[in-house]
Amino acid sequence: MYEKLFTPMKIGSITIKNRFVMPSMNSHYGNEEHYYTEQAVNYYGERAKGGFGLLLTEFLCVSEEGLSSSKQAGIYDDKFIPMLHRLTDRVHENGGKIFAQLQHGGRMQSPGVTRLSPVGASNIPVKGHYREIHELTTEEVWEVERKFVDAAVRARKAGFDGVELHGAHGYLLCQFLSKETNKRVDQYGGGITNRARIVCEILREVKKACGEEYPVSVRINGAEGTEHGNTIEDAAAQAILLEAAGADVINVSYGVPITPYYMSSGFNIANVKRVKEVVSVPVIGVGRMNDPTLMLSAIVSGSMDFVALGRESVCDPHLPEKIREGRLDEIFTCTGCMQRCLYTNSFEEGFGISCMINPFSGKEGIWKIEEAKEKKRIAVAGAGPAGLQAAWILAKRGHEVTLYEKNATAGGQYRLASVPSMKQDLAKTIFTYLTLCKKYGVKILYETEVTKELLEQEAFDEIVISTGSVPVVPRSIEGIQNENVFLAQDILAFKESVENKKTLVLGAGLVGAEAAELLGEYGNQVTIVDMLDSIAPLAPAVPRKGLLAELEALGVQSLLGCKVLKINLDGIDYEKDGVQGSLTGFDVIILAFGARSNTALSEQLSGYGNLHFIGDARKAGDAKKAIFEATKLALDL
Repeated sequence: MYEKLFTPMKIGSITIKNRFVMPSMNSHYGNEEHYYTEQAVNYYGERAKGGFGLLLTEFLCVSEEGLSSSKQAGIYDDKFIPMLHRLTDRVHENGGKIFAQLQHGGRMQSPGVTRLSPVGASNIPVKGHYREIHELTTEEVWEVERKFVDAAVRARKAGFDGVELHGAHGYLLCQFLSKETNKRVDQYGGGITNRARIVCEILREVKKACGEEYPVSVRINGAEGTEHGNTIEDAAAQAILLEAAGADVINVSYGVPITPYYMSSGFNIANVKRVKEVVSVPVIGVGRMNDPTLMLSAIVSGSMDFVALGRESVCDPHLPEKIREGRLDEIFTCTGCMQRCLYTNSFEEGFGISCMINPFSGKEGIWKIEEAKEKKRIAVAGAGPAGLQAAWILAKRGHEVTLYEKNATAGGQYRLASVPSMKQDLAKTIFTYLTLCKKYGVKILYETEVTKELLEQEAFDEIVISTGSVPVVPRSIEGIQNENVFLAQDILAFKESVENKKTLVLGAGLVGAEAAELLGEYGNQVTIVDMLDSIAPLAPAVPRKGLLAELEALGVQSLLGCKVLKINLDGIDYEKDGVQGSLTGFDVIILAFGARSNTALSEQLSGYGNLHFIGDARKAGDAKKAIFEATKLALDL
């Protein structure tokens, strides 16, 4: 069925073995001297090993003043060639092709990474980040073009199979292409043709310097996604010019390069198809392509020739091979959570990109699932994401694993996290973990609560406690036991039905905010109250922006900086800034005061020496930390 995804296709003079592309993403595996680290070599090499036919490096800067990250890898000097060659060698050894993406940050230069002044197509600064931008003179534009060409020559010397000119996501070439940022009055400004001139001239010169047969890709925004930016029709027209100038493939992205679960899977397909309609060269498409059948549909429908998997390639570097081998149920599906791939300053040792549901990502060459020297009988209590992750890894290592779950289904609190709109992909995580548990022989017992007596009877060698957390219910608040007071978790689980009512949510953390979102979708008039001064402050910034927009669209109100003093039958008494007040007229009150570790089992097992606590059972936190802890324990036990 998926054979079409594995048909070879040419880009210029070279043949790509399948239709899978790993697009450019900042892995944060460079160093402050702007070299790739050895971990970068491992990271790219693993994705070539996993079956990606074409890999595109993260942005390689062609000039020091264009650096857009403190650890961005460079290609602006011959000194970078040896390390870049190590990268291309590894990818080629593992069966892939690789292009060097050539980039200049322009006005998006990262502050503090260089003493050189930022430059731009025009002197317009980034909104919200005002600083002086030097508008390139006509002669300086020619100098920038030369730097791109020199970088392409270095790329060829370093063994890259081709290069890609980065004309998307707000960087310098995009600043020229865009009518929002290009206000020039020379031959590089004005209409569609003039705005594309710099990229077209670079294309022609790269072909002269590297040879007509040397493949060149151009990455453009299908649409910029801003009020006054380029539309898809601008992009289609410019694509015609780029093909005429020598582009061998057009890579169609979107103005916002990293999109969370509030953007639908495949949201950019129509834009990609519009570009493909006007050019004869192959077209690469990207945009939350996180399902094999969606990928197939995009290829079969003629919407694109290659499917680029950004965050999905972080989540599962072996996705192509899993599809080819028919192991679709084992694919780790990107949920768009951005918990770990975008925010690399984490609790983990080391550095760089990784994935919440697959923490092996980014640990290539460091973490290995090896057969246990001593096989043990191990019990895992709790089939949430942490328990499931620990169970299948332990079983793969050769241990005899029994997983107990008190409920009739697996997933724990993580299942509730998949309930809000646009978060349905989280449910796939649990299914994948269950698939791997079955594959490696984990014995799963549902509707079985672990007790001291059960464990003593079975005499396990090791016991992993992953019993999760329970909601915080402050008994000190008068009225908290009223009949119209419910837990947010019960709302998300649809154990309680609330529709078309005036509803008060006590708690503005992520659980409270998402419960408010769900309630709003069912016609409730919702008000959130909390001591916090903002809603869901610990949520990742990009998904949080979507959540706040959704709450606003649903008319959800908030009263922040308030301490709840008492719960009444129709509202609450509260204190704000030392002044007491009341909210009245509410039908239902929802509690979202956070969570604490479920200690019921650990209290029974006090004194046991073979206990291991992971996830919320160790300390209430998020799924990212729980899954990471589970993985570490399973590799070490």
